[in-house]
Parts: sequence; C-alpha cells; structure tokens
Amino acid sequence: MTAPTTNPPSAVRNAALAVWAILGLLVLRVILTFAMSDALIDAWVDSNDPPKSLPRELVAAGAPKYSAVAIGVLVIGVVLALAAANLAKGKRWARVVVYVFASLNILGIVVSFLAPSLVVLMVINAVVALLSVAVIVLLSSGEANRHFAR
Repeated sequence: MTAPTTNPPSAVRNAALAVWAILGLLVLRVILTFAMSDALIDAWVDSNDPPKSLPRELVAAGAPKYSAVAIGVLVIGVVLALAAANLAKGKRWARVVVYVFASLNILGIVVSFLAPSLVVLMVINAVVALLSVAVIVLLSSGEANRHFAR
C-alpha cells in the first residue's frame, strides 16, 4: 500500500481551495443574515402581500426563522471544513461529503431565487453555486480519481 502523497494533484488542491472559499462565503452569509434579519423579515412580509386588516407584527411572526437556519448552516460548515481538510489526504469520505454538500448548494440556489431575500445574499448564493459546480468538476477529474483510488 502506497503512503499518501504530501502534494495532492492540482485538481484536488483547487477543489479544496474552492471548498474553503465556499466556507468563507457561508460564514459571511451567516453574519449578514444576523445583521440584516429585520430586512429579511420585511422582504418576506412584503412578498406575501398580507391582508391589510392584519398587523404587520402578526404577519412577521409567521416569517421563516432566519437565525435558526443560519446556525444550521454553521453546523453544516463544520462538517464541510473537516471534509475540506481531508481532501488533500485522499480520504474518500471527504470527497463524498463535499459532493453531497456541493450538490445541495447547487439545488439551494434555485430555492434562494424563489424565496424572498436580499440582493447581497442572492449574489453570495450564486457564487457559492458556481464554486460548487467547480468543486464537482475538479473532484471528478482523472487526476482526482487516481488520488482518491490510493
């Protein structure tokens, strides 16, 4: 059995860098979600066209719990960080975890454009989706396949 190489192939190294960039954007998105929570709730209320007879506070109470979602994203980010740290080592589980989360990011972009949001968060989501596509392509390359086959 061959010992893992200290220098992963460029495709794996670039995929790991893209995953770290995704993680950085996720942290930024969480910070912005907390900082702009009132604006997010306003966007949700405005998009749902509440009946004029209902007080705005009552309608806002039915808005999604953006802070809970943001905390969930951070928990997922920890798992993704562990996977990113193990990509260069050729750990197959890390590759699978990254594939799953990258795929979910791509699907999530559709949801984020359908749900009321803020432009800055939608731009971050679009960049995350593009980076996720790049990660999948890089981790599916021949050199990456050889690296993970060891």
